[in-house]
Amino acid sequence: MKAAIYCRVSTEDQEKEGTSLGSQLAACLEKAKELGYEVPDNLLFKETYSGLQLNRPQLDILKDKANNGEFDAVIAYSPDRLSRVGEDILLLLKQFKLAGVKLILVREQFEDSITGKMLAFVFGWASELEAEQIKERTKRGKRTKAANGFLPQGTGIGLYGYRWDKVAKKRVPLEAEVKVVQRIFSMIAEGCTRFEVAKVLNADNIPTKSGSKWHPLTIERMVTNLAYTGMTYFGKTTREGNKLINIPRDKWVALPDVTPAIITQELFTRAQRVLKDSKILHRGRPQNEYLLTGHIRCGYCNSPVIGSCLMHRYRYYHCRATYPTSVKDATCNAGYIHADEVERIVWDEVRKVIEHPDVILSDIKRRMKAHDNGDGHKVEEELKEINQKLQSCDEREKRLVSLFEFDSITRDELLDRVDKVKAEKREAETRRVQLIAIKAQTVDIGSLESQLDEFCRNIKASLDNCSFLNKRLALDTLQVKVIATPEKIAITMSVPLEFTNLEQSREYTLPVRRKRYTRKRELVAVG
Repeated sequence: MKAAIYCRVSTEDQEKEGTSLGSQLAACLEKAKELGYEVPDNLLFKETYSGLQLNRPQLDILKDKANNGEFDAVIAYSPDRLSRVGEDILLLLKQFKLAGVKLILVREQFEDSITGKMLAFVFGWASELEAEQIKERTKRGKRTKAANGFLPQGTGIGLYGYRWDKVAKKRVPLEAEVKVVQRIFSMIAEGCTRFEVAKVLNADNIPTKSGSKWHPLTIERMVTNLAYTGMTYFGKTTREGNKLINIPRDKWVALPDVTPAIITQELFTRAQRVLKDSKILHRGRPQNEYLLTGHIRCGYCNSPVIGSCLMHRYRYYHCRATYPTSVKDATCNAGYIHADEVERIVWDEVRKVIEHPDVILSDIKRRMKAHDNGDGHKVEEELKEINQKLQSCDEREKRLVSLFEFDSITRDELLDRVDKVKAEKREAETRRVQLIAIKAQTVDIGSLESQLDEFCRNIKASLDNCSFLNKRLALDTLQVKVIATPEKIAITMSVPLEFTNLEQSREYTLPVRRKRYTRKRELVAVG
């Protein structure tokens, strides 16, 4: 007989120290030997995960192998290793029973009876309560440590410029990194931008604490960190579920002796002033508006194309990849695209669509009709039938389980019937996914029909004096996409551009501008 072993701890520290996973495994192996079970290496499941969650990678694999009949028993050290929630323990008991797998616990053993199930629930409830109490005790302990001047939480990779002394519970400066930190603060204080600082550090092959490249945001976070001046704070944020909440500054706990100062207060203040002035200088909306933002991509490299203004007068579009970032050089040499020209061409095409809504809506209805299935049934009707069939499969499965629990059918009969029901259910679910995809596409087309009808009626009378926002709305509604180079542009919409043959796209050749705004290059196909 074969048995699987499942071991779980909640924290990385327990796993590294070997105080829990190792002892659990040893006790479970001893139990398997005592009961005469063979435990192959591929049936040993160990993971570091919270017992308050049932969706765990190793536990999911264990359940799949149980359903496939790969072993006869599951051995765990105690109920709370399986779960700390009473309902989840009962659910696992039921799943293992349906798979014909016996659950064996080293510390406690429950009978397969009402009393045993009740005890399993009680143990699960007690474990869940204990987990909540542990959380509260941990928070209380951290607050006490902070009140005594110690940094309570772990430091992860750590603060750049320091190493963490586990014995003294303090940060210790690292000479090489300290010089980099001082260099960063000095460059910012002298007027360098965050981008320039990051680019210089990357060019000098100086890695971050994690060994990665420097980014402007990393520089900003470092330069605004008070810890470099010798002042560390605890309790700046708290977590409620998956949400991180900021705590008011007057409730932070100051820890002045945890982090030695490596930056003077005067240098820190100058750096903050420069950062603040830089943000004020670049704050606000751009002076020029660019109609095609978000709708246009480069015909050479397929990168986004963004608007820019030359000499504070001339509006152009350029490929974002023509400019270097803090971590890589420019990867495209496309020239500027004259904004007025390309926007005029695109808007002329949009006007043609708006001025002919009857033809557009006719084509939309034709597409909607094409979504009906070959038997003439509507998608909604078939989807309703599939949902009813799935509900029927669930009810049949529940009835079979009830019959098994009352010993009206044998385990083999249960498995055979359940397999048939599950096969029908899988087939129905596959068809349901297909129908939902068709329905979603149909709904999109129907939504587009109503949007076009209303929009064209409202805007047609004012096409000559259409506002920028209304033009943007038209591009969004028609799902306009533009592939552009200085020489050519290709326009694609979700409706036809040429009403005689229902073409989907059109290509234009742009007039050649002065050489300083164009760079000749072959237009490559965009996949």
